[in-house]
Amino acid sequence: MALAEALPLTGSATSATDSVLGVSCNDAFTFWGLPQQWRASLEEFNRPSADIADWYLYEYYLAPQERRPSSKLNNYYRIKQLIPLRLRFLLKSYFVRARRKRPFPAWPCEGALVDYWRAWMRKGVEILGVQDGYHIDFWPQGRKCCIVLTHDVESPKGMQLMERIADLEERWGFYSSWNIPLAQYPVDWKLVERLRARGFEFGAHGLSHDGRLFRSELDFQALAPRLEQLAREHNLRGFRSPSTLRVMPWIQSLDFDYDSSFADTDPYEPQPGGCCSIFPYFIGKMVELPYTLAQDHTLIHLLRRDPLPIWREKARWIASMGGMILALIHPDYCGEPPYLDTYQEFLKFLADFEHAWRALPSQVAAWWRCRASLRLTVGRNGPSIEGSGATQAQATLLSETPLFR
Repeated sequence: MALAEALPLTGSATSATDSVLGVSCNDAFTFWGLPQQWRASLEEFNRPSADIADWYLYEYYLAPQERRPSSKLNNYYRIKQLIPLRLRFLLKSYFVRARRKRPFPAWPCEGALVDYWRAWMRKGVEILGVQDGYHIDFWPQGRKCCIVLTHDVESPKGMQLMERIADLEERWGFYSSWNIPLAQYPVDWKLVERLRARGFEFGAHGLSHDGRLFRSELDFQALAPRLEQLAREHNLRGFRSPSTLRVMPWIQSLDFDYDSSFADTDPYEPQPGGCCSIFPYFIGKMVELPYTLAQDHTLIHLLRRDPLPIWREKARWIASMGGMILALIHPDYCGEPPYLDTYQEFLKFLADFEHAWRALPSQVAAWWRCRASLRLTVGRNGPSIEGSGATQAQATLLSETPLFR
């Protein structure tokens, strides 16, 4: 059962985010970007919403031991390099197929948090006694959804294929972000600078795919300073954990502008789960940008399915609610035919999305942080938005917002 069904939409609660971070920006009032005139009337109703949202966003529906890498997983990483790559894929495929299937979160689409946001807002206008009202658009300049392309570069081979994928993306009017492990193989920083000069972006993909960063708190404290130092040296302000391993309190302590280590739903990763969100949210001082499309590696090597139909289905679903389509593609797996052709077909498909904001992760993180600080007021002359970055923001009637309808 989703928590939105189990917890009331009224009453009071002590936000789990408040206890961990001091301040929460994941409450429903902030998420919707509602008029300041409504704040007092909705204050009591809004108070428990951060608690409910965090139950999804912070994966509190999982047992504590499931919100960090397991001891079995840590043991696997100790012998990982001794296992040939093809055998690794076969073993992963076997274990994924044998893993107990969870009813929640559903895959590839989980709508529990979306349903909660919608139910909260419908109850909110009922409390206010209004039929309609304005809110700050989720995306700048009136864009209806957001498209973000990201890549994790697993090996030197993947690095050699980066420009081929970048050329393809540029041809269809996209620019992407590339996440690089900083101590796993020699990085071609001249290539990085060439792609940066063309408008692409780079982030840190941890140090290495050895599982050590989140193996223990002692390991994290030893490795995090080196990770942050190398990232600063190369101006990398985004982070994605290797293999999307994660311990939320540790991730939010890192010195990055944004993180992208969580899926909205992914039962097939070494650490399964998902935040259930198709929108950005806050983890401490960072903005979390969950990847919302199934990974190419998962579909190709673990499930042995054609990625294109699943990507299309999920992208349509996200766009129908005005969310963030965030792809995680590996040049190691999609940088050559036939899957390079599949990726090109997907780019052609995305290029047809009207009024979509094609953005880099740093742009989305900056916007989401900006949006949370804006103030919407509604007067006789209509809505007015104040704050830094207000010129990029627009206000729309709830009745015209897909997520509310």
